Amino acid sequence: MVEQRILDYFPFGIILTNENGTILYMNDMALKMTKKIKRDIIGINILEVITNSSLHKCIKKGQSTISSTRLNEIDSQILYETCLQRNGNSPMGLILLFHESLIEHLAFHTRRIGGLKQEFDLIMSLIGELITISDANGIILRVNEACERIMGVKEKEFVGKPIERMEFEKIIDNSSTKRVLNEGRNVTIVQTTKSGRRLLVKGYPIFNEKGTLEKVINISKDITETEELLTKLNETKELLYEYQTELHNKRSETEEVIIKSPAMKKTSDLINWIAEVDSPVLFRGESGVGKEFFAKILHQKSLRRIGPFVKVNLGSIPEDMIETELFGNRGPLIQSGSIMAAQNGVLFLDEIEKLPIHLQVRLLQVLQEKKMISPVNEAPIEIDVRVICSTTQDLEKLMEENQFRSELYYWLNVAPICIPSLRERREEIPFLAHHFLTVFNEVYNRSKRFNPTIFNVLMDYPWTGNVRELQNTIERLVVTISEEELTKEHLSHAMLKKSIRLDGENKTLKSLVDSFEKQIIEETVENCRTMKEASVKLGVDASTLSRKIKKLGIHIAKMQ
Repeated sequence: MVEQRILDYFPFGIILTNENGTILYMNDMALKMTKKIKRDIIGINILEVITNSSLHKCIKKGQSTISSTRLNEIDSQILYETCLQRNGNSPMGLILLFHESLIEHLAFHTRRIGGLKQEFDLIMSLIGELITISDANGIILRVNEACERIMGVKEKEFVGKPIERMEFEKIIDNSSTKRVLNEGRNVTIVQTTKSGRRLLVKGYPIFNEKGTLEKVINISKDITETEELLTKLNETKELLYEYQTELHNKRSETEEVIIKSPAMKKTSDLINWIAEVDSPVLFRGESGVGKEFFAKILHQKSLRRIGPFVKVNLGSIPEDMIETELFGNRGPLIQSGSIMAAQNGVLFLDEIEKLPIHLQVRLLQVLQEKKMISPVNEAPIEIDVRVICSTTQDLEKLMEENQFRSELYYWLNVAPICIPSLRERREEIPFLAHHFLTVFNEVYNRSKRFNPTIFNVLMDYPWTGNVRELQNTIERLVVTISEEELTKEHLSHAMLKKSIRLDGENKTLKSLVDSFEKQIIEETVENCRTMKEASVKLGVDASTLSRKIKKLGIHIAKMQ
């Protein structure tokens, strides 16, 4: 009797049963933990009190087990169940019931746990970000040393308080812990502290083996300086854009759009017509024909001319960086992206065929819905951007090869504009050459001039690099040639070799064009069996071809 009274003072529950699991004894702590009355439980089976008990297995096999149970809605208990063997008598069952808090307290003082705690404390103190740990009720259990530095609140004023109290006292403006508890998933938010600091907070739920959310860990990074730098960067970009726009406008007042061929006249008229609407535009043409130049002309003639013109050369950006460049970055260094930068203006996507297939779907979604998620605060924002694209590739063929999404192609191809190659508008070569000479004379403070003989080669050269190649050629002549007068002898050996080398000096533009046309017709006629076949290859009527042959004095004896 005295022994039983002593057992009642133990800080853990004790239950004894016979070999069948019938309860023989429970001390006061066990009664308190199970919320039972002694007269109601003596003589009943242990499973009626602890439904998940394994005591009958322990007695049968002579083993011990440790498990967790919940005997009430407030806290959990640790069960230690074992079999007591008695000499000559039937075995008995013993259950020890411990509050989890007691076990945690005991574990806290063990050497191994103590070492782990020290290591954990060290890690927590070394991490520059603020770390908070809360329980399933939103009570803050622990914070690291960064609390006071980042939040402006001492650790003791933080621990033990519910997260609602933190919001009520305006220590934070919104809680990632509440979102994690409500949604049961990882969350990322931007948080403003009482001291005015801006934090990028990532919250992570911690689940137990039963799938119940037990704790929430938050990692908060101070991005105040980062946001300030980003703001200054955006301000600088805006200022730079204003300067560039002003400079472009001044240049536009003096620069002449050189259009001297029927092909370019048709293209120019189409650009002026399309500029008045807001549909997507797809510039097509060989490399160097001036697709970006005409895209800027279209922008300047449109209602969006006061908005930004943002160029993204997809061919010059590593594939893994294109997504960040277009849509922005939600990481620690927040980046808005080119789509947002082009708001109320034009987004020019050069080499659209280089856009990865998975990003084509995302781009189309943004363009169709005119919405995207802001990388700054994850809020949906309206997008008002006109898209102009360019390509040198056969997009239809890429679609057949599943390298370009048909949906995006049809969306972009509303207003296709094909820029003719320089070979298709050779009559413009002298005018373009004079224009570039004037520009580079001014840039490099030179006074170069052309000798008419140079046009013999310039007009006959194939110009596979188109206008860009012509521009670079004139710049090279201005920079590298010491003589004031530029002649065909100053051109590279490669150009002289590839040119058709028309005879005669000091020819007029008309005679140069006629000579070139004559050369083309002669070469075509030589390789065709009939006049009709030659006219089909040249894309003209047979009567037109006959008239030109007569006018240019071409002999067709080779066709016989």
